[in-house]
Amino acid sequence: MKIELQKTLTAGLLLATCLAVPVLAGENPGKTAKAARPHPAPTVEPGPPLSLNVRLVNLQKNVSGGVASVSMEARASVDLEEVTLTADLPGGVIFADGSQSKTWTFNLPAGATNSIPVDLLVSSDGKYNISLRAAGTHSGGPVRRGLAYRLLVGVEEKLPAPRDGAIEYPGVPGGGM
Repeated sequence: MKIELQKTLTAGLLLATCLAVPVLAGENPGKTAKAARPHPAPTVEPGPPLSLNVRLVNLQKNVSGGVASVSMEARASVDLEEVTLTADLPGGVIFADGSQSKTWTFNLPAGATNSIPVDLLVSSDGKYNISLRAAGTHSGGPVRRGLAYRLLVGVEEKLPAPRDGAIEYPGVPGGGM
């Protein structure tokens, strides 16, 4: 009995030693050859060096039309020089100074956002598309960006009817037909 116990303990010690050597060496003996391959680095999608945004800050509704306070924002992910931001308004909408087009020029360091608050006078209720475009330079090369913002005054955007429990938006107005 003593000899059998000694053989069992020796076999157990030998088995534990064989299993412990790869683990102590930093290997995982349970990994397959496929899983042991190094994983490629994650793919990072590039972002635009300049992005534009328009936010409606406040809307003072009048009997017909109103005053819309908006913030026009330009954000840079790289250092941009002499960024020219131009806003064009449609008929029926003017800036507080009476113009329909305004231009601002500024430098925009990487990671910075330039917010320009403006008041828009809207003559009547409706949907209005505000056009915003920016152009600047980075390392001597041009950087351009554009944006159209829909301003709703006294009206609501009509949602498409749900079909099979989901709202379907056409990819092209009118379905592209």
